[in-house]
Amino acid sequence: MIDCQCPKCRCETGELIKNGGFEVRSSEPNFPFQYWEEVFFDFARVANEPALTNIAYEGLSAARFNSLTTVAEEDKSVTLQQTVTVTPGCIYKLSFAENLLTKGNGVATAIPILTARVIYIDNFGNAVDLIIVPIIKLSANNDPDRGYVFHEATANVPVPCDVSRLIVCFDYFENSTTGSSWLLDGVSLRAVCPTSACCQCNEPCK
Repeated sequence: MIDCQCPKCRCETGELIKNGGFEVRSSEPNFPFQYWEEVFFDFARVANEPALTNIAYEGLSAARFNSLTTVAEEDKSVTLQQTVTVTPGCIYKLSFAENLLTKGNGVATAIPILTARVIYIDNFGNAVDLIIVPIIKLSANNDPDRGYVFHEATANVPVPCDVSRLIVCFDYFENSTTGSSWLLDGVSLRAVCPTSACCQCNEPCK
């Protein structure tokens, strides 16, 4: 039984993502922006140069996914992620804005995909999705350079009672030669309920 102390019972009321507007750049290897780690990169990277990231949804900067030009069609991918400390038993909502600037060439497989995910690692080392938002630019209405699109999604279940960390990640993928550019900005993660489902006590927290 979890001791019902107010800090354990109450879900957070503020923003959990740090530097969600990508205003603070980093010089640390594989951290293009402060608190944001770039992993699993293959023929694609996350750019942080001011001249490439100045088309923002909010503030002055955005993260920019760039896939590299290759002679032949290649699978190109990169993930940008941040680990967040959370309260077990709370339900969270993810929101963000994205803007596909340029689309790579090729056949249908060249269509770029950006997938937003909120995951946790279970006791067996498996990544478990709490939130997943796949974005695929298919139709003419989703041609490049049409401005930012805002997205939000709420988890259907609370964070398990033995989990205190979530990973917010954005997975970019395409198969092409010339590659694409995709902007990300305004990332937010917030609790949507005031009290943890893991709190058990005789009296409610006040």
